[in-house]
Amino acid sequence: MVFSRFIWSILAFVAAIVGTSILLGIYLQKPELPVTISLLVVSLILETMSMIWYLTRIRRDLLKLINAMTNDDPSMQFSRVRRDPYFNAIHQGFNALIRDFRLVRLDREAEQRFFEETVNHVQFGLLAFNPSGAVKMSNQAFLELFGLRKLNLLEDLAAVSKDLPEFIQGFPPGKESLRKMDLNGQARHLIFHSSGFILKGEEITLVSVRDISQEMDQNELEAWQKLLRVLRHEILNSISPIKLIAGNLSQRLQPGGELPALDQLKKEEIKEIQTGLETIHRRASGLSVFLDAYTNLYRTPEFKPQSTSIFPLLERVYDLFREQAEQQETTLQINCQDSDIRILMDVRMIEQVLINLVKNAMEAVQTQATRSIVLSVTSTRKEVLISVEDSGAGIPRDHMESIFMPFFSTKEAGTGVGLSFSQHVMRLHQGFIRVSSTAGEGSVFQLVFGSS
Repeated sequence: MVFSRFIWSILAFVAAIVGTSILLGIYLQKPELPVTISLLVVSLILETMSMIWYLTRIRRDLLKLINAMTNDDPSMQFSRVRRDPYFNAIHQGFNALIRDFRLVRLDREAEQRFFEETVNHVQFGLLAFNPSGAVKMSNQAFLELFGLRKLNLLEDLAAVSKDLPEFIQGFPPGKESLRKMDLNGQARHLIFHSSGFILKGEEITLVSVRDISQEMDQNELEAWQKLLRVLRHEILNSISPIKLIAGNLSQRLQPGGELPALDQLKKEEIKEIQTGLETIHRRASGLSVFLDAYTNLYRTPEFKPQSTSIFPLLERVYDLFREQAEQQETTLQINCQDSDIRILMDVRMIEQVLINLVKNAMEAVQTQATRSIVLSVTSTRKEVLISVEDSGAGIPRDHMESIFMPFFSTKEAGTGVGLSFSQHVMRLHQGFIRVSSTAGEGSVFQLVFGSS
């Protein structure tokens, strides 16, 4: 109905132009009527211009709509044409588009606002940038952490630390790194984590930064408290019997306050004195061994990492314990699906760590009916895992938090140094030891390395 009205309007314009043209042709043959001819010419021009204006009105309105959307102007409105329902319908459609555009813009602004509030609410720093170093986003926590008001380019971070821009831009996606920095005169421990994605055809790197100084200080304090408790326990275990035996010997040798001659002592008394002195010597020697272990705990050789194949390393450890495993009827095997896995490591240190873990596993399975130990290596996109799995009795849950604490040991002859040293070595490799244990089924110790 509305479209037919538009057709009839065009036909009316055409009919008027045709009619005026015919009349003009007729009157051109009558030169005595110049006024009429002039009026017909003007009428023909006006009718033609009116039809062109009518036909181009849609184009003009469409250009207005496109300009409004291009310039992000949702305030544009098309007026109602009283006598033309065709243009009324078009204008209503255009106004509906602008109204929807306004709603989309409001939704987009709300989402942007929500995104900004969410990003600024998190307690760790976030930074997004492109390969050229242009910063696409940095939240308030990131700016406050590094004492900045705004950040447009990664190069601006050179004011905080000269090598920080190069470190962040060269930080590979999917990696995590602990870095100690001096910020505002205070030493801070920062954890950097990076990920990459493509946004509108542009490569974007997102880096998160978290200050863990308080957590590390708290953990360090708790570690010292635990260590002091262990030191106090071990030292008192040695000093208490020495103090008691020395007091008893003093009373026997000086019953009246004077030291008797040795030839006046009975054989039983001499034997008791000899036994007491041997006990004092034994406890003093044990205390000396304990203190030596303490002083040498973190006295590690120079760290010399190099690209190393894992499978030959596991074979060497296997060969060291093969005979012992046969003697105690323990199944010792290697599970390595990919013998070409290589990582950057100090092979001497890691071999010693594996020896410590296998030695512990051999002791754990001694009392079990089924004795098995499996050395394995697996690789994922993010990490390489070297595992030592045993079928021992498992680790009690209340001991899990203490097994890496220096001098903590559940074995009578244990020094409690092996696992602590092993964890220290893994930290030198930017890795850690992951432990899982099930009572009655066994334990799995995993050396976790970042994938290189």
